Amino acid sequence: MTRSSAQPRLRDRLREETNRAILEAAEHEFAGEGLHAARMERIAARAGVAVGTVYNHFSDREALLGALARSRRERLLARVDAALAAAKGEPVAAQLRAYLEAITEHARAHGPFLTVLVQAGEGPARARPARLGDELTARVDAVVRRGIATGELRKDEAGVFALAFVGMVRIVLTRSIQDDAPFERASGALLELFLRGAHR
Repeated sequence: MTRSSAQPRLRDRLREETNRAILEAAEHEFAGEGLHAARMERIAARAGVAVGTVYNHFSDREALLGALARSRRERLLARVDAALAAAKGEPVAAQLRAYLEAITEHARAHGPFLTVLVQAGEGPARARPARLGDELTARVDAVVRRGIATGELRKDEAGVFALAFVGMVRIVLTRSIQDDAPFERASGALLELFLRGAHR
């Protein structure tokens, strides 16, 4: 490997690590100070970089918040995908339980940030979360279709099972965040309610 080819890779790794540090610091500051009160100077200090470095990565606070929300959305989807892959071939109830456990883990890891999003009417509290809701619904829909094919679930005549399940999860998760209550307490009851309605 030549020196010239190694240098861009090192720069890329350093940029990625700096980006990650800024996002982690921003999550902490947004969670503690609120979406509109967090200051770029404090984010920079927490990340261990100059404030100019933050602006080199993100043009302003809104751009930083948008990048953070996208990053956490991607992290959630990766967590859900890994959980569903691990439960592949299991009964529908086990697959949906794995989905709920992934949501629970994400809420546990990012609860304070999710709390300020909910308080601001963003994140899972939005009436129609852009893209994320559609992506989560598509994943649940794949599980539901397999359940119908195996005879574990009745036919979804109206095509609403996946949408209903994701909607229930969103509402219960939002309430859990608002009440500072563990989501896992309600997730078992939510799954039982859904399966009672969808079972053959």
